[in-house]
Amino acid sequence: MKKILILNRRCIRHPERGGAEIYTYELAKALIEHGAAVDWFCARPKYLKRVEKIDGIKFIRRGNAFTTHFYGFFYALQKRDCLIIDEFNGLGFLTFFMKNSILLIHQLYDHFWTVEFGPIGYPFRVVERMILSFYRKKPTITVSVSTHEDLKRLGFKDVTIIHNGLDLIPSNDTLKKEENLTLIFLGRLKKTKNPEEAIKAFLLVHRSIPNAKLWIIGDGPLTKRLEKRYGKDKGIHFFGFVSDQEKYELLRRAHFLLVPSLTEGWGQVVIQANAVGTPAIGFEVKGLQDSIKNGQTGFLVKDYKEMSLKAMALWKDQDQYVAICKKALNWSNHFSWEKTKEEFIRFTANRGIR
Repeated sequence: MKKILILNRRCIRHPERGGAEIYTYELAKALIEHGAAVDWFCARPKYLKRVEKIDGIKFIRRGNAFTTHFYGFFYALQKRDCLIIDEFNGLGFLTFFMKNSILLIHQLYDHFWTVEFGPIGYPFRVVERMILSFYRKKPTITVSVSTHEDLKRLGFKDVTIIHNGLDLIPSNDTLKKEENLTLIFLGRLKKTKNPEEAIKAFLLVHRSIPNAKLWIIGDGPLTKRLEKRYGKDKGIHFFGFVSDQEKYELLRRAHFLLVPSLTEGWGQVVIQANAVGTPAIGFEVKGLQDSIKNGQTGFLVKDYKEMSLKAMALWKDQDQYVAICKKALNWSNHFSWEKTKEEFIRFTANRGIR
């Protein structure tokens, strides 16, 4: 039986899990379906067990978001008989010298470091690129053209794009919307996701369209501040964390998904919204330039002011809006977890990894 070791600082039950962890989880399940034994090494939030098995995946948890990289490195040294998937999220697990490892990276953190940590983040930007340079000869998987180009500029040679999948089958029955203009933000409420820019865009819309609404789905370090500042504003509703069923129902009923992220590896929420007939208006940044086909399935804008203007213009032009919704729905049909898993298994097989 083939043995696989995944190194990712977060697990599928981590409170800050995101699209990267969902992606990794689907790859892990694909490996199990093909007869592999899969271990996933990650950090340990206090309320989670040190060792736990979920859907056949063995989770081994040690350390925090930073120290788990060192624990994982020493754990990997003992696994010379495994295929090691080293997932690079700002920092990797330093397996670049091991012949049995491959790299998985969704995006470069780059200016994320300074957004999250201020001036002390600058050294981490340098360290990230320095560490990545050691991985240049590794077979590498990424999820978008944007990150592929970033890696090529750093000297990577063997990079394969395997897009995110989708846990919903797109349906043409989804184009029934709220009566009043409804905008939606979906994501972790933290600086890099820029949720306040979505709120600013909505407030401009609200001046011209008083019955417009903004739904905010997600939780995070900015939750209390945003709720305190905007929770009483008419038309803004904070849902917090919701189930997948609730998420898709709210996305279906909304007219536009607002994505003001500073950068994305891909933009999983864009495709999720598209799958229920909701186009996205996102900032013109890496990742979103790949998931949003500008002017066809949604729109890329420079700032929250342009975001608000685009939403209002499309709201007034219902023929164009319906056309964009249909194109967004058709675009989402290109993605599924089955397709993603097939491409991943093909990737491993083509490199003699079975």
